[in-house]
Amino acid sequence: MIPIRDTAAPRRFTAVTTIIMLTCVAVFIQEIRIGPPMLEIYAVSPNQLRLYLAKGIGNIVSIHGNILLSGFMHGGFLHLFANMLYLFVFGPAVEKSLGAIKFFLFYLIAIIVAFYSHAIIHPASAVPLVGASGAIAAIMGAYMIYYPRARIVTAIPLLFIIEIVEIPAIIFMLGWFVLQWINGFTSMGSPAGVAWFAHIGGFTVGFIAGIHLRWFS
Repeated sequence: MIPIRDTAAPRRFTAVTTIIMLTCVAVFIQEIRIGPPMLEIYAVSPNQLRLYLAKGIGNIVSIHGNILLSGFMHGGFLHLFANMLYLFVFGPAVEKSLGAIKFFLFYLIAIIVAFYSHAIIHPASAVPLVGASGAIAAIMGAYMIYYPRARIVTAIPLLFIIEIVEIPAIIFMLGWFVLQWINGFTSMGSPAGVAWFAHIGGFTVGFIAGIHLRWFS
């Protein structure tokens, strides 16, 4: 399922979502310019966090700073494009509901939570975790709480044609979430090419934060 746009509210300029997207693009350009050394220097793997917790190797402030930076890095053009598409579709409505400052803090916290969710399942993985998908998953979780009656205009590839349909937001989100669990559990016995549990952790914290922020604050 490829989201194209949502029907939650008239689309308008949202500063933080735009800045995040531009930052991701700018960081990706730097990745291309610098090459693999950028990942080696700045990206963080779960094993680095494990070594710090077990043996005190590294600096905890530096590690978490790099985790945040890694949330703006991407492993390739398609990775970047997919994440920016989801952010473009779901980010503005959630930013409009939370306000710019809360949305920005929410996004940064989601990067950290997504990393830890992945690291708990794959603590010895030496593969750096990069990408905005965990934080975007948190936006999707919050979106489901704020806009359960919205509809998502979605492209569905069917063999040689693409069908454009409107899917209720709650169905789109739950279907996406179930797919992450299926992929996550089927990949547990092998090194994960995709950080499925970062998506799961991000979505869960976004869902919980959405409940708290909408109804209890």
